[in-house]
Amino acid sequence: MRSSYGSSDFQRILRSRYMRSLRAAIVFLTRIPVGVGRQGPPPLSQAVPWFPMVGTIVGCLVGVVYLLASQALPAAVAAVVAIAFGIAITGAFHLDGLADSADAFAGGTTVERRFEILKDSRLGTYGTSALVLVLFLEVAALATLAPRTGLIALVTAHGIGRASAVGVMVLTRSTAKEGLGADYLADLSRIRGALGIAVVVGVAVLLNGSDGALLIAFALPASLLTWAWSYRSIGGVVGDSLGAIAQLSQTSVLVAATALNS
Repeated sequence: MRSSYGSSDFQRILRSRYMRSLRAAIVFLTRIPVGVGRQGPPPLSQAVPWFPMVGTIVGCLVGVVYLLASQALPAAVAAVVAIAFGIAITGAFHLDGLADSADAFAGGTTVERRFEILKDSRLGTYGTSALVLVLFLEVAALATLAPRTGLIALVTAHGIGRASAVGVMVLTRSTAKEGLGADYLADLSRIRGALGIAVVVGVAVLLNGSDGALLIAFALPASLLTWAWSYRSIGGVVGDSLGAIAQLSQTSVLVAATALNS
């Protein structure tokens, strides 16, 4: 019997508003060349609810690299390869936000000076230290996990990391009238943002069982403290501080996976 579902239906799905938003989120957060179609990218706020799912996809790819590398390399080397692959596929996007936030919030003495540092592309002492510590911590944590456990931990960590940033976006406001923070929040659907978070939370619980809730709980302190530090430093959040929240939450989940599997 011939199926009534044809290629034109599939093309219509790919051109739909939701699929365009997903593709835009992938293009924005990664270096994966999926394109956004002839119509061009939708407003960035429409892509934001897809960020947690894109994080899950990235985590899956990084986890597969760790799983495969572990078959031929020592755990520590496989962990370095996997983390390096993650940096390459995302263009170090959230790491950049972490470094800029560390330099600005720790090094700036006034709100105006902190905004100047956030816009400066140069890397300072605080930013360098934050990058080194986070990358060392992720490599060390991942290297302690068995290949399959590491795969699951990476999927969970990357998904929850982006979900943490979206959670802050749903609940907060931007401090800048221009820039990524403002673009994220402009016309952001809180309901769709919450739905995107809920899907990834469900994936985390499905993959980790009862440990899923604990892994999510471990991401909360990093999210809340960075959020509070951003408000204290510049009166709100911007794109860089949201990137820092995503990165630190991701690292926290990996560390938590190590603690739960030790």
